[in-house]
Amino acid sequence: VKALQETIHRFQTLLEVTPQAVVCDLHPKYNSTVVAEELGYPVLKVQHHYAHILSCMAENDCQEPVIGVSFDGTGYGMDGTIWGGEILLADYKAFQRFGCITPFLQIGGDASSREGWRIAVSMLYGQMKDRAAAMTMIEKLNLCSAQDAKVQMAMADRKINAVMSTSAGRLFDGVSAILGIRKASTFEGEASMALEFAAEAYEKKHQNAVDLQNVMDEMRKQFPLAACIDNKESESTEINKPEQVKAVLNTGALVKTIAEARLAGADTEKLAYFFHWILAEEIIAACQKARKESGRGTAALSGGVFQNQLLLKMVDEGLQNEGFKVLRHRLVPPNDGGIALGQAVYAMGSLKS
Repeated sequence: VKALQETIHRFQTLLEVTPQAVVCDLHPKYNSTVVAEELGYPVLKVQHHYAHILSCMAENDCQEPVIGVSFDGTGYGMDGTIWGGEILLADYKAFQRFGCITPFLQIGGDASSREGWRIAVSMLYGQMKDRAAAMTMIEKLNLCSAQDAKVQMAMADRKINAVMSTSAGRLFDGVSAILGIRKASTFEGEASMALEFAAEAYEKKHQNAVDLQNVMDEMRKQFPLAACIDNKESESTEINKPEQVKAVLNTGALVKTIAEARLAGADTEKLAYFFHWILAEEIIAACQKARKESGRGTAALSGGVFQNQLLLKMVDEGLQNEGFKVLRHRLVPPNDGGIALGQAVYAMGSLKS
């Protein structure tokens, strides 16, 4: 905090400026938020995933309202839960949360961001809603010890150190653990990167696009999945019905399907590719639903998950094939390195109005 305060004062002196306002993230406990509130200027707080989309819009000099696909690890949601796999209707003045991935309980605080097996256990238990069946699957997948699984489930049941989450980054970590690629990470994004590399290895072995399409179509027939759930018609539970969301990507069922397919003996790299393929389909389906309701034909892709070049390619090409204009990052980082631009753009618009 002290270093941040000193940096701000030095820049003010060096540039000989007096700020009109200070802008920061919505999270109340970030150091940047604490410092922002102590500077003595008007404070503007911008939701994390909205800032991602604004940064993409600004980089592409986009003036029209967009459908924002904001996928990353963690951001403080408007409802106090963890967001991270979001479909937003956004412009420079405001945003609406239109859709998200299937919510799950993120258990264990910071440990859950490093240990994907915890996410996998939580997702499978949340989907199966049967302790004995979930324990059997967890043991067969060798995700963790029986004791660790029981502790995770007990914490889920009692909501101990557990918060609802739609983190796309943690979704990747969970699938990576289920496939036995990485059960834990030694640095941010390690498990997700390993999952991407496995999928890319499969693609490289099957470079013929028609062959890939045929294989994925066969997988689709074997494991039928709805791409997108109408939230009004979905089962009314805390796990799969976040408030004020019209569409839920069917990622919970996808995770369970991946687990079942692995236990049935399917190839790990093939399942890693299948996960990317279906997730891209679900994103595209959610954007189509958003376009139908909002009339917007431009999609902006942002957030750290879109450092994944395979997913980025699949979503970008898929959206363009459906007639969308697609905005993506080429100069500004898609991860949190681009957040400040989005925050600044919002502040400039607010000050002008």
